[in-house]
Amino acid sequence: MYAVVILQDSDEVMVVSSNWLSHDRKLCHWPPFKSTEKCIEAVQNRHKPETGGKPWEKLNVSFHSEYVTFDKAKEVEKEVREQKERSYLLATGFSGIKRQRLENFKGISNNQLQSFAPETSTPIFRMSTDEKAEILEMLRDIKSMVQQNSTMLNKLIKDNAVSEAPSSSSIVPPKEMNKTTNLKLPLKTFDDVARIERELNNATTRKLYVKHLSELGGFGPKDVIKHIMQSVLTDDLAKEFNWQGRGDKKAFSQLLLADVIRDAAFKRSIIRLECEMEIKKYLSYKAHLVARKRPRQEGGPVVEISDRISPTPIDDDDDIDWSIFN
Repeated sequence: MYAVVILQDSDEVMVVSSNWLSHDRKLCHWPPFKSTEKCIEAVQNRHKPETGGKPWEKLNVSFHSEYVTFDKAKEVEKEVREQKERSYLLATGFSGIKRQRLENFKGISNNQLQSFAPETSTPIFRMSTDEKAEILEMLRDIKSMVQQNSTMLNKLIKDNAVSEAPSSSSIVPPKEMNKTTNLKLPLKTFDDVARIERELNNATTRKLYVKHLSELGGFGPKDVIKHIMQSVLTDDLAKEFNWQGRGDKKAFSQLLLADVIRDAAFKRSIIRLECEMEIKKYLSYKAHLVARKRPRQEGGPVVEISDRISPTPIDDDDDIDWSIFN
């Protein structure tokens, strides 16, 4: 027995051996052969769906019908394919195809174009057999191009997701990475800050820090900058900085380290403005967090930030979504 099925992924109509179908006829084994001739031979001879004892891959299908002979199944396959193409033709009404493009198809004259243009009152089914054949061939070419473009797009999206998503084997904890690169992070004191500022005057060392910080992971500007800042500064040191150095804080924007962070963020496709805003928010958040922890460590009551201290300036009017740092 031979079955006519429609592959759900590509919408292609195919003839397969009935013994390749699952019991519910929603899945179908598919031969791994690259040669079209070998695939057809496997269908005609109703080969067992395995190679060297290994079952073939299963594809999602929509079952259409079943026939005793291969030739009859092929006839129905052709009918179903042409019916689907006619339905597509009628549904689209050529609205997305310019006349100039239609003229590029060999064998179609201007008079023929007039006979099936959208504005004409002549129904498409009144076209001659040759005209229909030309149109169906054109649609097959368009459909093939769309499917190829869709496949390429899906592959690009998949490859991009794999390259951006951190895996358990590729992400190295900051401390372990520091061991392999001999970077003394995180900074704990102002002496450490002075040391790294001297080191960053060396172009080679600077590139090493940029590379290290750009590989710490994270998704989106907020998460990437959080990973970088946590790797660079301890909480106790971070609370001593804000971006512009307002009040009794040190100016983080004046450090060479800030430039290095911007360069690392840029390698993660984060623009300068986004990077600086997330650093400002991070430093302000750490000042609040350390102030909030202090009463708990001293055994006193925990006082809400709004009752205990005034907000640390972050040099912008933007509200902070504190949840992103937790």
